[in-house]
Amino acid sequence: MKLPSRIISQTLLLGLLGAGLGTLLKLPVAPLLGSAILVSIATLAGLKTASSNLLRNISFVVLGCSLGSGITPENLALVGRWPLSLLALTITVILMMYANTWLLARFYGHSVETGLLASSPGALSSVIALAQSGYGNERAIIVLQGLRLILVMAVLPVIIGGLDLQGTNNTAALQGVMAYALLPSLFASAFLLALVLDKIHFPAAYIMAGLALSALGHGTSLIKGIMPQPLIVAAFIVIGSSVGTRFNGMQRHELKLYTGAAIASVTLSSIIAAMMAYGVALLLQLPFGQVWVAYSPGGVEAMAAVAMALHYDPAYVAIHHLSRIVGLVLTLPWIMTWLKRSS
Repeated sequence: MKLPSRIISQTLLLGLLGAGLGTLLKLPVAPLLGSAILVSIATLAGLKTASSNLLRNISFVVLGCSLGSGITPENLALVGRWPLSLLALTITVILMMYANTWLLARFYGHSVETGLLASSPGALSSVIALAQSGYGNERAIIVLQGLRLILVMAVLPVIIGGLDLQGTNNTAALQGVMAYALLPSLFASAFLLALVLDKIHFPAAYIMAGLALSALGHGTSLIKGIMPQPLIVAAFIVIGSSVGTRFNGMQRHELKLYTGAAIASVTLSSIIAAMMAYGVALLLQLPFGQVWVAYSPGGVEAMAAVAMALHYDPAYVAIHHLSRIVGLVLTLPWIMTWLKRSS
């Protein structure tokens, strides 16, 4: 067996062990969080870990198809409330980025460019591309972004579970499990659509392709029920393990240098997101936890998985994270160019 394959298998075994430990410890979304946390710890301890892009993308398709099964007529009836919620999300992102840029510059000595890119909640590929183009401290941005993702993914579900804010969006479960005979054609169609979307650089292409086709199938009654639980658990383990590998190459001195800044930044962002989410939830009569997950500074794939596990409206959460990514992709290059000219 070639070395990369052995490392990938080793990483997945660690993820499986982490999922088991997470279940024993009764972590929320245990397969996802347990695998992500254990693989992260192993990676930071110096163990070589790796993920398969193909397995990860297949897992995103499975997750997207599962999310699509949770889109119900009751959810879609609330679409009219989304524009105001998306407007509030825009304000939330601006507040997050402004406050975190000030925090990282004022108390941790980072430049404005580094602080802005490090605190951008999502659009990681664009952020790294900008950093590699000479904007800010590339290494600090990558480390802070990686720490932000794992902190949000690990802590937010625990807080929501502790506050008993789980949703009730489990209507599809009453219809039983999807027919296994339909799964190969659903997965293949979603994967092909994802390849097309990825080719045109559509954000979160694999998860959004699965969500769209599954929602269409459920909406037209061609598909009924939820994704088989073993497939969801397997997808969570692959995705969680993939998140944990992001710490490859991180030095211990970097961890010591940036952990405090990352914790402070995530705490500030989460407080801003919670305050805005609480107001929006009251105004639009939406579940507070659902809006908080939609506004949180995590990645779309991880937060969509959290939303599904906590029984929130998957379309609401996914569209909000997708909208934020698109907005950042379109505006960040212009903002960074303006900052460079102004300095």
